[in-house]
Amino acid sequence: MAVNLFFIPHQDDEALTFGAGIRNHLNVGDECHVILYTDGSSSNVVRQLNGQTKSNMHRKLLDPKREGYTPLDRTDLVRYRNDEFLRSCIALGLPVEHVHFVQELQDGTTTVEDCEELIREFTDRYHGARVKTFTDLGDNHRDHANMGAAARNLYRQEKIADLRLYVEPYNLRQAKKANRAVRVLKEKPETHRESVVASLSEYKKWNPALEQFAIGYHSVRKEIDAAIANPVSYYHKPY
Repeated sequence: MAVNLFFIPHQDDEALTFGAGIRNHLNVGDECHVILYTDGSSSNVVRQLNGQTKSNMHRKLLDPKREGYTPLDRTDLVRYRNDEFLRSCIALGLPVEHVHFVQELQDGTTTVEDCEELIREFTDRYHGARVKTFTDLGDNHRDHANMGAAARNLYRQEKIADLRLYVEPYNLRQAKKANRAVRVLKEKPETHRESVVASLSEYKKWNPALEQFAIGYHSVRKEIDAAIANPVSYYHKPY
């Protein structure tokens, strides 16, 4: 049984980009840990939920009072995003004890050095573990790219023995363009496809009475719908 460490920058990334990969490792009996390393507090979805901009889900301005909830602040946003993340991980098949809310880094402010330190912390804890994170190729979010650059640095220093760099579906073309020599591999869930779909679907749940606000779906509605229709993960080896 291999141990795999998935470094996840934001709530919903584990399902959108890594879902098929995580599920395939679980299918063969591997141990998988997901490490959420930013707080996700910078999302502008809070403006949609507070009725300041049109809801990407409901296609109208929301009225929190009429919907039965009080306007959200950034602390609320993080708490509800974390709840979505945990529900998504459980639906995917991860044990609760393998879901790590580190969140030492603020959304949008990561550095490569911070990311290297976090990887070393977990690879010291799980000696010999495989590392999975985002690629630093293409036009992706700095929190994604910084972790990819950090992982590649540690791989070159032989601090990581096995590394996979995952590519967001929406970044696939740009990543390939950035380095045409890189071979990007595609994987679909070998079994338990429904677990990946269920994981993604947690981000669509709208029930304010249960403090479920579909934050992920408000943020990346089209991407979640596309992933539900075709759950797939893309990755490449270090270049």
